[in-house]
Amino acid sequence: MAALAIAGVLLSGGLWMTSGAPPQATAAPPAENLTIQQWLSGREALQIKLNNTLVEARQLAAPSARTTSICQKLARVSQQLLHGGRAPHPHLDTAANVGIMQFTQAAQACLAGDFPQMRRQIDDGTTLRAEAQDTLDQLLHGEHNDH
Repeated sequence: MAALAIAGVLLSGGLWMTSGAPPQATAAPPAENLTIQQWLSGREALQIKLNNTLVEARQLAAPSARTTSICQKLARVSQQLLHGGRAPHPHLDTAANVGIMQFTQAAQACLAGDFPQMRRQIDDGTTLRAEAQDTLDQLLHGEHNDH
């Protein structure tokens, strides 16, 4: 049994010597980084508020006090997401904020009473965010290639 353990040590040492360098530890993906987790967690409530407000806004059909309140809320939460704390990963801000500008424009159209334009902007922003989700997932899992 001891001979097997020694043989294992010699083989592993021999492999290390022949490779020329000690084995490299792989870095944890960004999703496991505590700072990134805290940043994502800090945005979570705003993301939920945004999603709820988008649902409310899509149902608007005519100007009213309630309409103005929802339009203002959409503008406010969109700006909070866009101008909140910077992401601790270089490309995370860009990927996480894809489509938010369209929601800001939707809020402006909403406040102007242009509900068809508001819906188009919401649809455009939602489509962009869905398309960017793969990029965001790749960044968080350390699989993103810069090209």
